Amino acid sequence: MSDAAASLVTGTRVGPALVVTLGRDLGGAAMEQLTKVALDGVQHGGATTLIVDASGVPFMDATEFRGLRQVLRMAGLLGARTMLVGLQPGIIMHLMDCDADTSGLQAMLGLEEALQSIDSTPEATGA
Repeated sequence: MSDAAASLVTGTRVGPALVVTLGRDLGGAAMEQLTKVALDGVQHGGATTLIVDASGVPFMDATEFRGLRQVLRMAGLLGARTMLVGLQPGIIMHLMDCDADTSGLQAMLGLEEALQSIDSTPEATGA
């Protein structure tokens, strides 16, 4: 995989969460990198929550969205709580117009809100 492909997606550990930040393009190399970073972070890195930050993505078509959902589903099957944050209003409108399947998807406005929701869960507080 090229250095350019690797720079399209970054993963950062924040407590029990892995925050994966998407670059501007979700083409093939970026989707492969997303899958690798996300699933390695959950399976081998011990992350119990996967947060995918799409705030830097200016456009997402239905095919890219399906790929993103597939990664979130796979992480869920590995036991992680999954969240999608930062979708642009235009992307949301486009996905609704093309009847994209959003069922079961936990989405939040931004990263701060997602991180706060982790801090308030019973698992995070030890309750």
